[in-house]
Amino acid sequence: MAASLAAARSWFVVVTLVAVGAAAAAGYGLTAPKRYDATAQMLVTPVSASDSTFAGLDLLRDAAGKRTAAADAAVLARSPQVADAVRAQLGVRRSSASLLDEVRAHVAGTSDVVDVTVSDTSATSAAQLANAFVDALIAQRTASFQSQLSSAITRDAHVLAGGSAGPQTVELARRLAVLRSFQGQPDPTLRRASSATVPASAAWPHVPVFVLMGAGIGLAVGLLAVLLLRLLRRRPYDRAVPDGEPDRAAEALVDRLEQRLHAREIALAARERDLQAKIDELEALAGSGGDESLRERERQLEARVAAVTKREVELARRAGAARAESAPADDAREHELAERERALEERVALVTKRELELARRAAAPDPRAAALERRAAELEEQGRHLAEREEELRRAPVASAPVPAQATPVPAAPEANGAFNLQALEQLVEARGTRFPERIEEWRSYLFFLRDYAEPDGTLPGSFDWLVQDTFRELLT
Repeated sequence: MAASLAAARSWFVVVTLVAVGAAAAAGYGLTAPKRYDATAQMLVTPVSASDSTFAGLDLLRDAAGKRTAAADAAVLARSPQVADAVRAQLGVRRSSASLLDEVRAHVAGTSDVVDVTVSDTSATSAAQLANAFVDALIAQRTASFQSQLSSAITRDAHVLAGGSAGPQTVELARRLAVLRSFQGQPDPTLRRASSATVPASAAWPHVPVFVLMGAGIGLAVGLLAVLLLRLLRRRPYDRAVPDGEPDRAAEALVDRLEQRLHAREIALAARERDLQAKIDELEALAGSGGDESLRERERQLEARVAAVTKREVELARRAGAARAESAPADDAREHELAERERALEERVALVTKRELELARRAAAPDPRAAALERRAAELEEQGRHLAEREEELRRAPVASAPVPAQATPVPAAPEANGAFNLQALEQLVEARGTRFPERIEEWRSYLFFLRDYAEPDGTLPGSFDWLVQDTFRELLT
């Protein structure tokens, strides 16, 4: 179920980003300034290299047997001189460089036709500029041709007038007659093939292409986002636990949490018995009540006992919640742990109610002042221990029950019976406990609770081995 939900969310993220990318691209394509392309064509008729009629004249020719005349015309169409002429002809305020940036000239395929294309934000302006570039190039080439033609005619006429008759004179006369026929005519190698017309539609932007590009970008971003989210959501145990092991690891964790909760129940029962004994003692001493200061100390003590007990129950509840987050546990065990927690809370409430009832009974001063003073001192000492325990619980981090390290314990009892000895543990606490001042009070509390389950010789049942290993790990290693 969780996997299908995660997959659905991933697809939702991808689809959303694709839609956003397509919408953004469509919005840009619809609002971006439109540009129009207009194309005018020139026809190039190159002069043959073997034709001596136009020898000495700067006309377009194919060089070395290659079709270079049309390519030369395309280059000349984008010259700064042509751009300056167009600016003067149309009265354009733009610079020559900016005009040339919008002009493209190229040979159409393998023909002698040159396409001159101009791009502009106005369709009419694009057509005017394209025709103007073609006309300006033809006009410049014509002016250069007429100037060179006039010089050639004058030169040949002088040679013909002062020469004698012969084959060269005849050829010169023929050439002079041909050249005179081109006076007042445009460049014979270049002319306009077609004029540019006003385009009906914009050449840019292409909205469908933009939409496809935006959708593609959105898809790529969505897939990258899903991959990153999956990498970030991976938990440490997803990589640490091999295939087939999660169930066994979860079962082991649940069993250990149950054992820890059972130990908490045992400790709480021992504390309840201890408190009941103290209640009975106080009831015996409270024949006439006790003074006001003793009642105040008892109220403070019962408040601390309730707070510390509540904190321990809260820690047990949080440990169970953390276990539920770290590994999937079955509903039956969770229900059983919840029932145990409720039972613990009811037992704590009962103990607190008894202490409050005892405090209410203490109304009149006790004639046995010495006994009351001793009891007050005991209550003060217990209050100090409870305050230290409360501070330790406040500093203790709340986490799931860790699996204890498989360290080889130093047995407190002979290896033959395989159990720990309470007296040996007490000796370890007294001998080495000063090295761990923050844990010594906790160890003494556990030793006090374990006395009810120890044999006369101090031997503890084997069911407490894991608890001893977990609690006294610093002393046993």
